[in-house]
Amino acid sequence: MVLFLCLYSFKESDIDLSSYIFGIRADRVAHFVMFFPYPFSAWLAVKGELRERFGKMSHAIVLTSGVILALAAEALQSLTPARDTDPLDLASNIAAIISASIIIFALEKTIDNVWPDRLQ
Repeated sequence: MVLFLCLYSFKESDIDLSSYIFGIRADRVAHFVMFFPYPFSAWLAVKGELRERFGKMSHAIVLTSGVILALAAEALQSLTPARDTDPLDLASNIAAIISASIIIFALEKTIDNVWPDRLQ
């Protein structure tokens, strides 16, 4: 879904991303919102397998894979005629990945206590 949203060429009348939200350009906010869920879904999808193989390094793997996804999305945007690459979009993507990864790391024990059987 993230790649679709990054690569699809929306009509300018569909959405206006040149406005500002809390002083931040809406385009940057959209990138943050698109990439924020990735670490949660990746961590929940492969948590048990990553822990068995890599232990605490599993967080670094989820973070690294998210950054690679963010880099790939921006690189692919440069290949589409209607989209362009923007370093601030990339920064927003990576900020979302890092923010969500920090939340996962901070809440991991709480999540394990709430759902001990389901996430192992």
